[in-house]
Amino acid sequence: MIYAGGTPSEPLDVRMLAVDRSAIVRIAPTGTRTPLIRDAQDAAYSPDGTFVAFARDGDLWLANSDGSGQRRLAATPDVAEAGPSWLPNGKAIVYTAEVNGSRQIRVVSLPTGPSKRIAASSAEEYSGVVSRQGRLAFVSTRNDTPQIFVAQSNGYGATRFSTEAFADVHDLAWSPDGTELAYDADQEDGTTTLVVDDGTTQTVGPVGARPVWSPSGGRIAYDAGGGVMQSVDADLVSDVRQLGSGSPVDWRVVPVGIPLFPNLVQRPPSGLVVMPMGNGRWWLGYASMVDNRGPGIIWIRANRRRDERFMSVRQHVQLKGGGDRVDAPSGELHYVVAPPHYHWHMLGYVRTELRTAGDFALRVRDHKSGFCIADHYAGAIGVRHGPPRFLDNCKQFHPEALYVEEGSSVGYTDRYPAFFHGQQLDITGLKPGNYWLVQYANMDLHLRETRYDDNAASLLIRLSWHAGTPHVTTLRTCHKERC
Repeated sequence: MIYAGGTPSEPLDVRMLAVDRSAIVRIAPTGTRTPLIRDAQDAAYSPDGTFVAFARDGDLWLANSDGSGQRRLAATPDVAEAGPSWLPNGKAIVYTAEVNGSRQIRVVSLPTGPSKRIAASSAEEYSGVVSRQGRLAFVSTRNDTPQIFVAQSNGYGATRFSTEAFADVHDLAWSPDGTELAYDADQEDGTTTLVVDDGTTQTVGPVGARPVWSPSGGRIAYDAGGGVMQSVDADLVSDVRQLGSGSPVDWRVVPVGIPLFPNLVQRPPSGLVVMPMGNGRWWLGYASMVDNRGPGIIWIRANRRRDERFMSVRQHVQLKGGGDRVDAPSGELHYVVAPPHYHWHMLGYVRTELRTAGDFALRVRDHKSGFCIADHYAGAIGVRHGPPRFLDNCKQFHPEALYVEEGSSVGYTDRYPAFFHGQQLDITGLKPGNYWLVQYANMDLHLRETRYDDNAASLLIRLSWHAGTPHVTTLRTCHKERC
């Protein structure tokens, strides 16, 4: 069995995600529970099972399926986000956002956005969920009472799903084959019951909430109340089983190998040099250094067709015990002609910005076209290294190449000196004052890592001008975006 994001050699197994005591836990068929993500209220596996999207304190977050690499998709202090549901291609997430007390369905593109509203009307829309076949279901009050609508995944073509009306409907869940919806409905007597709905017939089941279909579609797990989970046959009557504490949020077949992701650590900029460029223009040169502190290697393979200019990148992630997982395509390699560089560069591996100290407003951004990632410098801080593995030099002098393999082994550093192929900023005309010189590794988030909170580092510098000549003084070194 081959699946997006994995290889035939990686084992697959059924896993359930549940919220238990404000944390996401992963539950194996044996009942073994593994704590995954703390302080989370909802979660959903990506279609390939290698990511988990989750809600935390009103924001959407993303993590690797082992709980590592947690990052906020967007900080939205005035918007409450919940209920992530993936598009089948894994490139975007549908969710419910509450804005000024009114709910709406939105979709955010990965890895970094943007977010936009879909299925929009003047009414409230919520509980959006996308089937594996690409159908969007959601609840809307556009006909005054809460009713279920279905549409294309982009929100177009919305139509009523069924004729039955309840006081309210929550927690929609598509069956694996996309023919039925399970949900919990508020009855007139004040109870909340499970419902299975094929668009024509509604089967009302026991008191419960947050239904989740089994991977085969034969069973439904749900919150039975009192902090207890149960599962029942899809007829909502037969074979009720106890599942322990918590509330289910997802249940599917996923890869269960143990990935060894890299950890990119951006060091603060160094080696600052001011250089005149003629015609009154001035450049600030700087060095950049990015360590791979492990536990896994950075390993990318890229290819293209002969009629394509750019190569598409896929990251390979080693698995503990052997084998590797192949991530979905993310990022590009471009062939760079910039003496002394003539080879295939990965875009966005490191970016550099100059921001004013007071308001952190962007003033200058680099124009560097990418990096050749290789094991040229074994200098990662605090990490032992083995022999170099990636020494191909990124197909130098081969613009006709159709395939490139690049990477950085554990304990190695990707280092570029000042002015070396774009390692500079144009500071001509900048006002004197204090600035943050910030460098970001993996800013576009194309590479999977164990963590992202150490991907930025900076210098606080003072820029002054004397007789038309700029002078730069370092005031502070910071191992994050600013401090």
